[in-house]
Amino acid sequence: MEDYVNSVIEGDCLRVMKRLADQSIDMVLCDLPYGITNNPWDQIIDLVKLWKEYKRIIKPNGVIILTSAGRFTGQLIESNPQWFKYKIVWLKSKATNFLNANRQLLRRHEDICVFYKNQPVYNPQKIAGAPYDKGVRRDQKTGTYNDFGTSRSINLSGMRFPCDVLVEVEHPIDWLYFVTAEREGNFHPTQKPVDLARWLIRTYTHPGYLLLDNACGGGSFLVAAVLEGRNFIGIELNDQSYHFGKKVDYVAICRQRIEEAAQQHI
Repeated sequence: MEDYVNSVIEGDCLRVMKRLADQSIDMVLCDLPYGITNNPWDQIIDLVKLWKEYKRIIKPNGVIILTSAGRFTGQLIESNPQWFKYKIVWLKSKATNFLNANRQLLRRHEDICVFYKNQPVYNPQKIAGAPYDKGVRRDQKTGTYNDFGTSRSINLSGMRFPCDVLVEVEHPIDWLYFVTAEREGNFHPTQKPVDLARWLIRTYTHPGYLLLDNACGGGSFLVAAVLEGRNFIGIELNDQSYHFGKKVDYVAICRQRIEEAAQQHI
C-alpha cells in the first residue's frame, strides 16, 4: 500500500484497487468516463464492481466525489442512491455540443456528485460579501424543515456560505472563479480545471489526507492534490489513448505534471 502513495499506477482500476487496503482512502475524486462519446476510452466502468471497491477502501468518514453529465449523472446516482447526498452544478465558461447547435441547446454545465456514508470533513469555502444585520430571531418556524429554536441575534460578517452552483466567469463579483482547463494545456480531451479540483479538495479534506483518482487521465486532480498538500494515488488504464489523433502516454504526462506541481508547492 505504501508503495502506491504519491504515485501513478498504470492498469485497470478495478484490479488495481483490489490491492489497496480497507478503509485507507479519505477522498475519491474522479472524472470517470461518461460513456457519451464514440471514443474507445469513453466506456462506462462497471458501476457495481466500482462501488464494491469504493465502499471497501473509503474511510468511514470519507467522501466520494465524481464528475458527470447528462444521462450519466442519473446512472451514477442510481448506482448508489443510499450514499448519494447532493450534486454541485459547475457552470462553465465554454459550452459544448456545437455540432448540434441548430437542433439542441448547447451544454454549459457539468455535475459533481457527492457521495458518503457518514458525514465527512466539510470546510465551507466562504465568499466575501457586505456585512449585514438581520436583527433577532425568536422561535422562528420554517414550516417544512427544522425550527430555529431559541432567540438569538443574527449579525453576519458578510462571508457567504457556498451554494451548489459553481460559476466560472471572466470577471467574478461574488462567484467562484476557476481558470478554464484549456489555459492549463491540452493534456486530455475531458480534463477539468485544476482550480476546480483544488476547491473540492479544500472543502472536503484536511492537509495530509489521502486522495484517490482511479481514472486520472491527464492528472489534473493529482496536481491539485499536490498543490493543496494532500497525498494521492492515481490509476490510469492508458489504453487506446489518442489525443488529436496521436498516441498519448497519460501516465508519463501525469508524472511530469506532478513533478512540476511539487516544485511549485515547495
